[in-house]
Order: sequence, then structure tokens, then C-alpha cells
Amino acid sequence: MRSAFLLVPMALLAASACAAESPQYQFTLTVKIADSAPVVLNASYAGETTHELAVTKGLKLEIQTPTPRDEYHATLVKLIDESSGKATVLAAARRAGASSEPRSATFVVCTGRIILQDPSPKEPARCADLLPMAKADPVIGRCSDCDGPYEGLPGKFTSHSRIAPTSEPGEPLIVSGRVFGADGKPREGVIVYAYQTDANGIYRVPTPPRSTSSNHHGPLRGWVVSDAQGRYTFDTIRPANYPNTTIPAHVHMHVIERGCATYFIDELVFTDDPKLTPELIKQMNQGFGGTAIATPRRDGPGKPWQVERDIHLGRNLPDYPGCPRS
Repeated sequence: MRSAFLLVPMALLAASACAAESPQYQFTLTVKIADSAPVVLNASYAGETTHELAVTKGLKLEIQTPTPRDEYHATLVKLIDESSGKATVLAAARRAGASSEPRSATFVVCTGRIILQDPSPKEPARCADLLPMAKADPVIGRCSDCDGPYEGLPGKFTSHSRIAPTSEPGEPLIVSGRVFGADGKPREGVIVYAYQTDANGIYRVPTPPRSTSSNHHGPLRGWVVSDAQGRYTFDTIRPANYPNTTIPAHVHMHVIERGCATYFIDELVFTDDPKLTPELIKQMNQGFGGTAIATPRRDGPGKPWQVERDIHLGRNLPDYPGCPRS
């Protein structure tokens, strides 16, 4: 296991001292290699600059302080691995706020995974608390986080499962549909993964935290497998819109055809959402996996909302390999 040390280049400290008239940004940065003792840095830097801090051999932090053109006045902290000779950003934390407000970020390095805690806690998370990571399938199409469904992937699946627990506040929602192959026939054995916001439009931080593979998916997520008729069902709540955005409320969905491919399909959206524009409807009718626009209905007041979303494997994905039946 690598021991951790910290180097603060004197030139950076001198530059900070000479820029006394610029806004000063206060940082508490923590990097923990596996479950060893954390390295903690408390520092103050002048605004509109970039700083690099060595943490271990080949591992460093890069801090980019805001510029006057930064709409959110946010500081960006990147954890960068240079051990292979090529710089790779392992994780990044963006911290907004006035320059006088202290900012913090905690990175826990767990071999191939990173835990980014936001906001930074009193005690960093432990690698030992991470969920198991299953072997991922080849990624098809546009999918920047297709390893997320594999963090905590269950060993066994059913065709009817939950995304939100029964105790989760919100209007109950049942999402169901069928999975079809390219031949138009129902496909059995396909895993569907889904995650969503809560009733306030927030992806709450899971406890214990997961790695950057799936932590941003929040605690409301689940898996099902299509049955012999291709059917699947999720019990959940209606998600809310992201606060202060024009984005419709939605449920993110991924497909896993074990041993062949995994890919993102268009988010499930709802026709009664006022933020669902005609332009977006036109775009989503040609989306990945077939249309994801569903009309909510219910059998009476107090009854669960119900929507149907059929999934057409590989539809509109140009690199789809045509996976055989699972």
C-alpha cells in the first residue's frame, strides 16, 4: 500500500502571498489512500489561479479557483493520476460559494474506485464499506457512467422490484413494460437498471457513500430482469423536476445484456409534465431503446400512478452488436 505525503510548492505559497488584493479561497482537502491515515491540507489561495499539490507519487490535486466570468463562482478540485505517464482525472469536485466561505473535498482512493464525499465529512469513508463491483459488460453508445449499475449488482434478480422503498415520501408510481429483441419478439433474461430523484428533485447522498461510479445515482435505484414474456415492473414514487431547471422529471434507465453489452436508454418522462416541450417529444420519439414518453394514469384518487415503457433492445444504437438471448 502506498504511503501518503504532501508537497506544497513554495512558488505557489509565494504567489498567494503576493496576490493579497485578490479574493482568497480557503480549502480543506483530504486524500485517503485505501484505509490508511488521511492526508489533510488546509490552505488559502488567491483567486483566478490554478494550483497543483502532490499527494503521492503519481497522484496529485489540481485546484482551479474561479474567474470573474465564472457564473457559479465555483472552485474545481481534480484528483489526477499520472503514474502511467498520462494524466487521468480520477474524480472532480466543484464547490460553489463566496470567496470567504471555506471549501472542502474528500477523496478516498480504493484501488480502481474513488469515493468523493460531498460535503466533506469529519471522517472520510472507508474502502471496506463499498459495495461489491461486478464485472462490467462492454459499453455501447453514449454512456459515461455505465459502470454504475454494476456497483452493488445483485446476485439474483426478479422481474418485479423496487426503486424507492415503501417508506419513501412521494406519490406511488408503478413502471412496467416489456423488453423486445430486434426481431420484435419478447426477450427474457435482460436486466434493466433504473435510478431517479426523490420527491424534491434531489439525488440524496447514499449512506454509506458509494464510489464515483454510482454515488451520484442516489439511494433510489433498482434492478429487474425480464421474464419469459419480456415483462418487468418497478415500484417507486413519482420523481420531481431538478430544482430551478427546465428539465422534465424523469427516471434514468440502463440495459444490461449480460455477457454481451450494456448501454443507456432514454430517460422515462411523463406526458403530464409541463416541462416536456414539443421539441423534446420529437427528439425522444427517436431515442435509444424506443420512445420513453409515457402517459401516467391511475384508477382513482389515492391509487398509484401507472406508466408503461417498452424497451426495444439496441434500437437507434448504431454500434449495437445484436446480443443473443441470455
